[in-house]
Amino acid sequence: MLVLLRIIFTGLFLYWVYLAREASGGISPTKAGDLTPAYYLAIAVILGIATGITWAPFFGEKLSGPLTGTFVEGNAGEIKGRLLKLARSCERRHRRRMAVFFCFCEGVHRPWLPAAFVFGMHNSKPGSWLEKIFAREVYRFDNVKHCVEAHAILKRHGENPGAHPRPEVNLTLYSLQRDVRPDTPPLEIPPAPPMPPLKRNPRIRLFQSKSPPQDQA
Repeated sequence: MLVLLRIIFTGLFLYWVYLAREASGGISPTKAGDLTPAYYLAIAVILGIATGITWAPFFGEKLSGPLTGTFVEGNAGEIKGRLLKLARSCERRHRRRMAVFFCFCEGVHRPWLPAAFVFGMHNSKPGSWLEKIFAREVYRFDNVKHCVEAHAILKRHGENPGAHPRPEVNLTLYSLQRDVRPDTPPLEIPPAPPMPPLKRNPRIRLFQSKSPPQDQA
């Protein structure tokens, strides 16, 4: 629906801009007070605002995608679709095989959405063929958490998934694969030698004694 509105508003905007240009280009000095070009221009401005509103989500996604795509794309938190709802219902009833079957059907039906593959990967039997297939599909998307899980599953199956198109995912995988350095033991500091005794300076006197007065004879 939004794509259709973009086409309609963009076409109308260009058409009214063309009418305004034609009307303003043919004005003679005797028709200087003609308001037809201003009318066309006002309609074109209104249609331009409507066109910008319809195209704003598209350009906003293109601009913010490299920054936010790693965190929001490939997220399977929201379950949509009849097959996924059936899979969720089967999981609640502890029928994981049926849940995996519905996830497989949903993945074949709509392979561009990650929810079915993530849900199927989490419900597949560990070490099974379906777990590896679901992990391969999950690794195609951009969610860092799910890609790390899929990478671990594929490595467990003896398969090297290779580098991911997203550098953020590769940095996360590299940080998890680095060896953890052992804790450095504390350094033993030898005890300090005793301080040498201080020498008294005879020129320093804290108290000055006065001789008692003598009685005069």
